Amino acid sequence: MIVNYLVTAVRAIKRDMQHFFLNLIGFSIGLAAAILMALFAQNELSYDKQHPDSERVYLAHSDYTAAGLQVIPFSSFAVAEKLKSHSQVESIFRLSAAKDIPEGINDLVEIGGNYHRLNRFYVASTNILDFIQLDIIAGDIKEALAKPGQLVLSEAEATRLLGSTQVIGRTLNHAEGQYSIGAVFKDLPENTHFKFDSVTHIPAESMQNGNGLAYYKLIANADALAFGQQLTKESHHLRPWQVKQGVKMVVVNMENLHLESNGPTAMKEAGSAITLQICIGLSVILILIASINFINLNIAQSAKRAKEVGVRKALGATKAQLVTQFLTESFLVVTLAGLMAFALVELWLPGFNQMMGRQLTLVYGSEFMLVTLVVILSVGLLSGLYPALFIASFSAKRVLSGDLVRGGTAIFIRKLTLCLQGALSVGLIIAAASLYQQMSLVDSLAVGYEKTSRLVVKELPTDAIFKQDHNSLFAAIKNLPGVEQVTASNTDLTHDMEFNFQFTWPNGEKMNGFQPTVSTGYHAVDTLGLTLLAGRDFSEQFSGDWYHTDGDESNSTVGVLVSRRMVELAGYQDLDTVIGLTLIEPRYDNMKAKVVGVIEDVKIGSARQQALPVSFNLGYNRNPTGHLVIKTANADMAMLSKQVQQIIMDDLHLSDVQITQLSEDYANAHKNEHRALEMVSVFSLLAIFLTCLGTFGLASFATLRRQKEVAIRKVIGASRLSIVNLLAKEFLLLVAISIIIAYPLSYWLVGDWLANFNERIEQAAWVYLVAAGSIAVITWLTVASLAFKAACSRPSLILRYE
Repeated sequence: MIVNYLVTAVRAIKRDMQHFFLNLIGFSIGLAAAILMALFAQNELSYDKQHPDSERVYLAHSDYTAAGLQVIPFSSFAVAEKLKSHSQVESIFRLSAAKDIPEGINDLVEIGGNYHRLNRFYVASTNILDFIQLDIIAGDIKEALAKPGQLVLSEAEATRLLGSTQVIGRTLNHAEGQYSIGAVFKDLPENTHFKFDSVTHIPAESMQNGNGLAYYKLIANADALAFGQQLTKESHHLRPWQVKQGVKMVVVNMENLHLESNGPTAMKEAGSAITLQICIGLSVILILIASINFINLNIAQSAKRAKEVGVRKALGATKAQLVTQFLTESFLVVTLAGLMAFALVELWLPGFNQMMGRQLTLVYGSEFMLVTLVVILSVGLLSGLYPALFIASFSAKRVLSGDLVRGGTAIFIRKLTLCLQGALSVGLIIAAASLYQQMSLVDSLAVGYEKTSRLVVKELPTDAIFKQDHNSLFAAIKNLPGVEQVTASNTDLTHDMEFNFQFTWPNGEKMNGFQPTVSTGYHAVDTLGLTLLAGRDFSEQFSGDWYHTDGDESNSTVGVLVSRRMVELAGYQDLDTVIGLTLIEPRYDNMKAKVVGVIEDVKIGSARQQALPVSFNLGYNRNPTGHLVIKTANADMAMLSKQVQQIIMDDLHLSDVQITQLSEDYANAHKNEHRALEMVSVFSLLAIFLTCLGTFGLASFATLRRQKEVAIRKVIGASRLSIVNLLAKEFLLLVAISIIIAYPLSYWLVGDWLANFNERIEQAAWVYLVAAGSIAVITWLTVASLAFKAACSRPSLILRYE
């Protein structure tokens, strides 16, 4: 019996190859796109679930949103020390970038006469294995982290530095002494928010009073929200200034960190919950469109096979047998489409990985593949079930009379599904256009500094680049062709900052809230492309501006550039009047800051945050490392980067130097949004293509059903254009209904996404009109291509048997 069903199915396919290929192409493309989306979603949702008790581990965050910044994964270890005996806390793990702790451990080690930077160098408490799943290759990591002078390396880092993983007991020289390698662990997997390659003992002072990443393992069934409130209370008690700034503490579960935690202290680029939601939404949309096409085309095919079914029923075929026959055909097409979909996934996966910045692979035999096959078969069953039940439900008399073609239910289903397809396509076009407009705004946003023609040399030793006297490194770089100016900076302007000044002005105005300060070298205005409104730039001619002390830290002075907004908040209207004023920073032993210039407002970080009052100081860098910013003109950036790298190697004996372009750093700060734009754009085109396939199939059926009417109209003198419009009118009416459905939903969803940006576009009416017009034109052209062919047919060939 099964063989008979299969043979009949193959014969049915051969009789109408156009219908078969429309179904195969549409369904396979929809499945392939949905599988890619599902792979990405599975990867994003798998982060950090491998770690011990991950469902009970929470990372403390400082919420600076009241100060105009974001929620940052950063907190005080002193607060953690106070809470280690809390009734809901089982244990605490501390982790911090080595350069961020009070001792400021340098990450440079000497090997063979050259200095190498320890990649992603962190300090950690000894209970690391209670919080992080690490596969130890050699050594004892707990013992290595229990005392100073020990170093733990990843497999890749050990190989990079020493050419082998058999390095236990080997020593590396550094500025303060030697490191002895105590353990080596396998490289961390991609699906974790942790990213470190070298770890050492956390000093006792930092354990008690440092800042960094504090992980709290709570007891089972603990109230995380209540614990977060207690964390805020303790933090406010130790740091009263947080109350004035509106800072509060929140905790985020480890399994949610990849999608919910980001900021300058995060170990790696976070994912995006919005991108994930878009991804899941697009996969559902594409499956829906593919399924709708499948249903509509099968209903149309069922109508063409009405007499065949009527004869089968007249000869005694039962309803169950007819349903089984049609489902067999559906499953055959779905199986072939599934195989073709997997082939397309393998073909598209490299490009998809490049677009999404991931390394996804399709593992055959995995649980994901099993779930995917079940979904494909389920979609095939559901998509084929309605057409099968529909055709099998009529009596033989009705089917043989041809009344099926005029069935009201079938017509309603076809119109409803076509409206849904159209609404989804219109919505995707609106979303893609709005995303493009917003990202164009972000890319062209006036940020107060120049992003183009700037190279950034990252993470160089502070004592090498923050020098007040003549700097041979700067001089060598300035002599390179294409270099106009060089300065130092302790900050990447494309990321949020942690260091700030809170000045008291001569008029008594005390600045509250978060006001970032950037430590720079000479010529900051020129090199960074700041807009000077009053005063002057930092210059060697005014060497007294450089941060200096008279004997001790309690009597220090530094020159500063302040932004227009800071001046206005201080109550000054005339910008020139603040030049020469001395400001006081009470938190740093009443440091004196002399205002030498006023600059236009600078937006530090991403476009999601508002522009804050900011200052630039000359030479006061508390970090162990800083960056060089190089202003170029008509330079070959690749060649210049190599030349700069060689100079740094010769001058500082430092290898593995990271050099980027400032414009690329700015783009990377909005990488998730750009990925969302690319994804929506690509899959919108796929959705429109699938909609065209469905419309083509339905238009083909409608044209066939009305060919006699078309022939009669031609006989009585109707023009070809009038016949084309007659057949297209029905579909355009359905498009109009789909536009009415799509507009309010699109407006709400796009508006909700735009609310994440401080600087954002207004939704333009022309975007909605273009989206509607595009779908209407595409629909008309699709239908017209078939209708014109029908209008060109000779009426005598159609009406000869009437």
